[in-house]
Amino acid sequence: MTAEGKVAPAWALEWVRRTGVSPDDAARAWAADELVELPVGVAWDLVVLPVREGWRAVQILQDLGEAGPVLLTPQGVSVLVPPGSARGWHLPGARILRRPGTVEAPPPRVTAPHTLCRRSWIVPPDGGGTLSDADALWGAYAAALTADGRVGR
Repeated sequence: MTAEGKVAPAWALEWVRRTGVSPDDAARAWAADELVELPVGVAWDLVVLPVREGWRAVQILQDLGEAGPVLLTPQGVSVLVPPGSARGWHLPGARILRRPGTVEAPPPRVTAPHTLCRRSWIVPPDGGGTLSDADALWGAYAAALTADGRVGR
């Protein structure tokens, strides 16, 4: 890929800026095929789900038109939700990451099945700042767990 093909779009750098990270630093890192460490709990929290059920939950959200950005990391499927919106979640296997956590994000152009350092976007961020609704995600994840027999019917 040419260096020009690795230039991060302006909207992606604005998305990074909202987290407090330097857009210039992010642009340089992404152009060099490096991950960018982004703080959690500033512009969004992360709901980390087990891979199998997480993929199912994301498919349900996509079918409903409710899917915001979703990362695949070695820790699982990480769904970006508005800060504080997933408080009180009590479903098996789900972890909520808030401040002062961080996540390492590949450039938005790295989408599954492609990876960078074992990370990729299942749903890349968009230019509008869309996030997944935590209540819709809760329902989708509960449905995925029920389908796997992990939650009573």
